[in-house]
Amino acid sequence: MDDYAYLAAESNAAWLSGRGDGRFERYEQFYRTQCGGGADGFDLERTNEEYVAWVHRQPPRLFALLAKPVVGKVFVAFFCVYMAAQFVPMMAGQAPRASGVLLGATFVGLRIFHWRHRKRR
Repeated sequence: MDDYAYLAAESNAAWLSGRGDGRFERYEQFYRTQCGGGADGFDLERTNEEYVAWVHRQPPRLFALLAKPVVGKVFVAFFCVYMAAQFVPMMAGQAPRASGVLLGATFVGLRIFHWRHRKRR
């Protein structure tokens, strides 16, 4: 009988071969830091118990992803686009010329900013 468990990403065989959701890589990194290059005085059972405690102390992966600076920058960019989509039509209805001048000045300012940024490279 053939064992096809290694084909499933969530199987133990896939986990032990280093495929799957990254659990093996995290365990391997923890194991290597605990081992410290020397085998003298190393207790695998104690290390495994410490690994369980270490995993429970780590923040959930979703929170770790949301805490990255790039996610904050993307959120701010989307929020600015949303607010501009709400603000520009309202201002164009109340003061069309002023909003046109403001939009034109904004676009020219952005072009100058990006031109200077490219020039520095």
